[in-house]
Amino acid sequence: MFDLFGMMDKVNRLKEAVEDVKHKLNDMLVEAESANGEVKVIANGQKHIREINISDALLAADRKEELEDLLVNTVNEALIKAGKLAKEETKKATEGLVPNIPGLDLSKFGL
Repeated sequence: MFDLFGMMDKVNRLKEAVEDVKHKLNDMLVEAESANGEVKVIANGQKHIREINISDALLAADRKEELEDLLVNTVNEALIKAGKLAKEETKKATEGLVPNIPGLDLSKFGL
């Protein structure tokens, strides 16, 4: 027989777990660095950029295009890392609360 109260309890625990993960991800940081080390980007697990560091040498006027390219690539790498972190943390926090349904990605629900 279907246990409605048991299901509601699981839904509430799942909601709380997702909210807890959101709060934790705000303080969890990932770092990406350009191949030449002249640009470093730090983002939190909620994909918010917290810091960008650029070497003084890269700030020269004749390196503007290189700087722009490095910034785009390094920011994108940081955001990809943050997304992976969010998925991993969501999976850990919700393990056992949701049946293993292929393709179900809880990180898409508000993270």
